[in-house]
Amino acid sequence: MVVAITNKEILEAVEIIKSKLPNGELTLLKKSIEDLQEGQHELKDDIRDLKRQLLDPDDGVVVRVNRNSDFRRERERRMPEFESALSKFRNVMAWKEGVTRALWIVFSALAGLIGKILFWDR
Repeated sequence: MVVAITNKEILEAVEIIKSKLPNGELTLLKKSIEDLQEGQHELKDDIRDLKRQLLDPDDGVVVRVNRNSDFRRERERRMPEFESALSKFRNVMAWKEGVTRALWIVFSALAGLIGKILFWDR
């Protein structure tokens, strides 16, 4: 069987195929898929960065939250000790104010006595 195809038949077949292909739609579809792949890679990078920020064993968010919680628990545990020390400090400050007033009275009386002794004889 001899197949004789002329150039005219080939050109007609190519034209039929061309007419059935979407004009530029395949190019747009290809571009959309490429943009989607690029966006997916960016999303993967962003997720990787977020994961690193959250789970970094040295300075991640989880580690910082745990440190903060430990600090808060330790502070709550030591609060009675702190309140006791603060109460003692306030008592010492009140005592100091009383002693200061007493010393001012003593020094004023002493200055008055010295003044009376010096100026009484004249």
